Amino acid sequence: MQNLSKEDGIITVMLLRLKQQRLPRIKALYEKVLHGDVLDSYDLDFLNAVCGETKNCHQFCQQHPEYDDLFCRLTHFFHKIATTALENEKQQKHLLH
Repeated sequence: MQNLSKEDGIITVMLLRLKQQRLPRIKALYEKVLHGDVLDSYDLDFLNAVCGETKNCHQFCQQHPEYDDLFCRLTHFFHKIATTALENEKQQKHLLH
């Protein structure tokens, strides 16, 4: 059996968490905002937590350029969700007034 370094173990855990826990929820939020819905406080708390984790992952990306593309795509995806949610929020407020 191959011995993994501590750093490799951390990266493995981070990627598994992303695949199994974070990405399904992130995709659901994306679908939600694409349908014109707004994000509730639970959604925003989740996005803030995941964005914070992603910033921490950036350190690993600097030392492991093979993950840089993944980091960039996730960052872009978060930005797209946030900007779409903001537009939905503005649209909803405009309709109420």
